[in-house]
Amino acid sequence: MPREPPIVLPVSLPLLRHANPWALLLSKEEGYPLSTAALLSERYALKSDEKPFVRELLNRKRNLWVFRCDQRRFAGDFVVVDMAEPRPARRRVVVLDLKMGAPLVLGGGGAGMQLTHAQDAVNGVAARKGLIAPGTPYVLATGGKDAMLAYLRA
Repeated sequence: MPREPPIVLPVSLPLLRHANPWALLLSKEEGYPLSTAALLSERYALKSDEKPFVRELLNRKRNLWVFRCDQRRFAGDFVVVDMAEPRPARRRVVVLDLKMGAPLVLGGGGAGMQLTHAQDAVNGVAARKGLIAPGTPYVLATGGKDAMLAYLRA
């Protein structure tokens, strides 16, 4: 049986320059054959205002690390970790779901089922040693690009 792809993949500015950065990551970091990686990459594809959002966020706030969530796993769009805090257990973590033009809503309201497995996404980030501690609390947030950038102080 084929293994399940990771629930989160790291996003970086250089990576966003590639046409299909997810296939590249799945192949190089996760060891998938390129043909399989290309098929799996659609799970992480950036739609509508997601790419401008993440590009703007990473350009403005170098202390934030962003992870793209597998869109088939109902874990939100992104997990954002504030790396300014040196202690992994105390880092601020936000699991967010972008909703075009919507106001900011904390607690996951307005996301429908899209944030059902947010904890799995946070666990996926925690599995990457040294980023956050297992059990690190997180905030659920939904809203449009501008509302989310304002919330993240970007």
